[in-house]
Amino acid sequence: MKPKYAERGQALVLIALAAIGLFAITGLAIDGSAKYSDRRHAQNAADTAALAGALALTNGQTALDGSGVPLWKLDALDRAADNGYDDSINEVKVYRCDEVNATCGDYYDGSPNYVQVIITSHVNTYFARVIGIQETVNTVSAVTYWSKKGPTYGTDVLKSVSTEQCTGSNGNIVFGGNGDITLNGGGAYINSGGDCGMELTGCGDLTIVNGDLTTVGSGNINLEPNNPNCAETVDTPPEDSYKTNYDPGFPFPPEMPAQPDECISPLGSWTVENGITRLMPGKYYEFPPQKTQTQPVTDIIVMNPGVYCVDNLVKLQDQDLDLTGIGVTIYIKPDDGQFDVQGGHIHLEASTTGDYAGYLIIINSDFAGEPPDCKINGNSSNTYVGTIFAPYCDFTFAGTNETGDPDLAYNTQVVAYTIALTGNSNITFYYDTDEVAQSNPKVGIMR
Repeated sequence: MKPKYAERGQALVLIALAAIGLFAITGLAIDGSAKYSDRRHAQNAADTAALAGALALTNGQTALDGSGVPLWKLDALDRAADNGYDDSINEVKVYRCDEVNATCGDYYDGSPNYVQVIITSHVNTYFARVIGIQETVNTVSAVTYWSKKGPTYGTDVLKSVSTEQCTGSNGNIVFGGNGDITLNGGGAYINSGGDCGMELTGCGDLTIVNGDLTTVGSGNINLEPNNPNCAETVDTPPEDSYKTNYDPGFPFPPEMPAQPDECISPLGSWTVENGITRLMPGKYYEFPPQKTQTQPVTDIIVMNPGVYCVDNLVKLQDQDLDLTGIGVTIYIKPDDGQFDVQGGHIHLEASTTGDYAGYLIIINSDFAGEPPDCKINGNSSNTYVGTIFAPYCDFTFAGTNETGDPDLAYNTQVVAYTIALTGNSNITFYYDTDEVAQSNPKVGIMR
């Protein structure tokens, strides 16, 4: 029989082994909580740093400091440092999403209008060191969007709102007819990733000057350069102008400008003098107002500057009509949203100041039912300057020449549900950032 003192100390071994387990569990609880807390703090720091960089870009802070770092990046790095994350212990990387090392993902890669901040933080452990874990590591990322004060709907001449994946021969943007089509100063954008995208169905050449053809999908820009029904080969933009990019400033359904006060009161009025009808801004049940014996309207109409709210119908089909409006916005309420211009001599230029600066025509809608048909059948005597915003219209822009003049030119940006360009005239759309709808600088967290 062994002496009792021979069993002394066995409890210490068990306690020591149990202590390791207790330290491991304590490390999991305390050091794990510290890691989780740091991750939340690092994510907040990345968010605020990315927003700071985006805001600096909206202010044009793209110059380099003495060490060759862009000022906007310094703003982002300084904000991260203010929150306790710098390159002394942690790693803070700042990129625009078109930079080589950026990993923004999804639609954001390749676009300079996004900023990414990546923070890798190192958290020292206390109890977990017992099991050999000296530190834990967190890696977080934030992506923000930015845009300067400028065009509300980007630098596209034509922009299709529809997200439908349509089939058949009707595309979101169709370049039809036999006249040549030129988009000068901007490109065309479709908001659908479906098979039905941009199509060229006519025999006229398509030329893009200083612009791209952009889609949120892939492979749905279908411009067949050799139409078998055409007498000559059709020229189209090179495929290196085809882009895939998501535009965060262009959600579906798009945000509608607020309804103007003119939609409530006062009713629009007009005067007639020397055969000229002069319209005042206000509310109209239809446009132009009907000709009546008590309040006659002549064929020569001049619109005073301001906002004209129309209940639901704009129909200009009188070939003798001569309509002029400088500094005007026509806002159509969302009842039917019809817009039909097929005749007359028309000269309309958008407001340059106020809440509707750059908007020439706004056709409101509630995105219910079938999109209405909207149409402009232009001729060489027509002038439209500004953005036509018709997000729930199937919009047709037809060109007919007048007095043998085959060329039509418009300083117009068209934003619609779908867009079709038809007719036998050569049509050129000129894009000028100072003549379209304007918006304030924007920044926002995307992910």
